[in-house]
Amino acid sequence: MEMANGKNEAVGNPNPPYGEKGGFRKITITLPLRAYEKLMEESVRRKIAGEPNRLLSAMIREAASNYLLEAPETDGLRSGMETQ
Repeated sequence: MEMANGKNEAVGNPNPPYGEKGGFRKITITLPLRAYEKLMEESVRRKIAGEPNRLLSAMIREAASNYLLEAPETDGLRSGMETQ
């Protein structure tokens, strides 16, 4: 993911080729049903359109990276994030 402001380096490529995720951490998440349904709809849309990254995990990595890259402070990573 190339960002115009160069912040892509802060979080790296969210969807590297198969076998190149050695620097990643595996996590488990729980989503509201509607969020899961919307992700499935997007997955089907991408599949029909022949677009890449149609797996749920790929879309969630994209969303997390985009969220972190939107912050202007600390080189694109949100600072002061609180855990709940």
